[in-house]
Amino acid sequence: MTRERGSEYSAKRPRQAAAILEDPGEYRSAGAFVVPKAARWEEIVTHAQADDIKVRLDHALAALEKAYPDKLRGLLPRTYAGSNLERESITGLITLFAKDVFKEDHGGEDLIGRVYEYFIGEFASSEGKRGGEYFTPVSIVRTLVAMLAPEEGIVLDPCCGSGGMFVQSDLFTRHSHRLSFVGQESKDFTYRLCRMNLFIHGLDGNIQLGNSFIDDRHATVKADYVLANPPFNDGSKSENGWGADRLPDTDLRLVVSGQRMPLSPRNANTMWILHFLHHLREGGTAGFVMATGELSNGETARLEVRKALVEQGHVDCIVQLTGQLFANTQIPCALWFLAKNRDGQGGFRPRQGEILFIDGRRLGSLIPGSRKQKQLADEEIQRIASVYRAYCAEARPPDVPGFCRVAPLDEVRGHNYALTPGRYVGAEDGSDDDEPLEDKLPRLVKQLEEQFARSAELERAIRRNLQALIFDGVERQA
Repeated sequence: MTRERGSEYSAKRPRQAAAILEDPGEYRSAGAFVVPKAARWEEIVTHAQADDIKVRLDHALAALEKAYPDKLRGLLPRTYAGSNLERESITGLITLFAKDVFKEDHGGEDLIGRVYEYFIGEFASSEGKRGGEYFTPVSIVRTLVAMLAPEEGIVLDPCCGSGGMFVQSDLFTRHSHRLSFVGQESKDFTYRLCRMNLFIHGLDGNIQLGNSFIDDRHATVKADYVLANPPFNDGSKSENGWGADRLPDTDLRLVVSGQRMPLSPRNANTMWILHFLHHLREGGTAGFVMATGELSNGETARLEVRKALVEQGHVDCIVQLTGQLFANTQIPCALWFLAKNRDGQGGFRPRQGEILFIDGRRLGSLIPGSRKQKQLADEEIQRIASVYRAYCAEARPPDVPGFCRVAPLDEVRGHNYALTPGRYVGAEDGSDDDEPLEDKLPRLVKQLEEQFARSAELERAIRRNLQALIFDGVERQA
């Protein structure tokens, strides 16, 4: 680069060329960072066999934090030298990552970033249920991002976990640097994971530590896109709930089109939904993961919120996915999309008075090597995303029985504002296999109760007949 004639970086003198190559500003303009010499990979590989390699690694981490204190302060604890890790094990790991496959060009793919995401995912899987607090399966994140198709503006995730929504949004735009990332995370460990994830991927983000409900650190932010995977049913197992009683009556997040919404003290699902809607600017769209039960829950407060969202025209699309997509639970989840562009502004088509329902429960297959966790294939993600994007920008998509259908609001009202896609898309083969559980279970219970009653009636008749036979036999003997 410095030796090419005509290049803006051309330099004749070695010292001048070295200064250009070491200029941090040039790297930051391209979304990269200058790594201090002590922390550079070639330096670590060179000394991989040294007896003091653990000390050198601690020094490398200290050098990185010193170089970028605003981004890395508190993220890189120096624990190698004092650990019980064997020197040979560390040397072996360094040697593994020094192989040629990590040096080759992979079509511009961020291989180190992928490796970091892989370890986050594996750690989340090993942590079981707790792992779901900071890691959303990649195929779910990619589905959300592909459907929203973020191009330019602010991306907000108020429960950002390890930052996967931000990373995938940046990948979707091919690192265009036209997106700004704003997030909040309540757990310190996860907050540090997110900041490190963004740093490794060369991204800047305004990530704050704190409880989004009680201490909204981005209270004035209005986002073009909201992407999130909040904790499911937060507060349902706590005696004190999730903290609804700590919110003031004047909290603007609780108002939808001038109407104050009630809150469920033992379940924060609807509070998350109201939080997302509040932070969405006019013309924006929110896409988030939610527990399937929220689609049809009959609790008064939660039903009231769902009804208001439908009647005020904010619910744009609902996607129900298959179970087993999360490593920590077998239950299916749903993707909600709320929009403030359904009047046709910003290049979108008018979509008032209707909702798109997509039933993706038949999509997904087991991850190779796993016997319990599924993932969505690329073509399945694109199938879902293309339907929604066409619905928003072009025209109502044709009905596909068992997969998708646009339903009018009158039909949703007729189902008491239940948003389960299976109610609206029908069944592909005309059977009732796709009948929503909230419909099927009451029907089957009623049918079973009727059969119990019939069984009891038959039992009484049989006993009467037996008594008659016994009485008739005694009379004949007499």
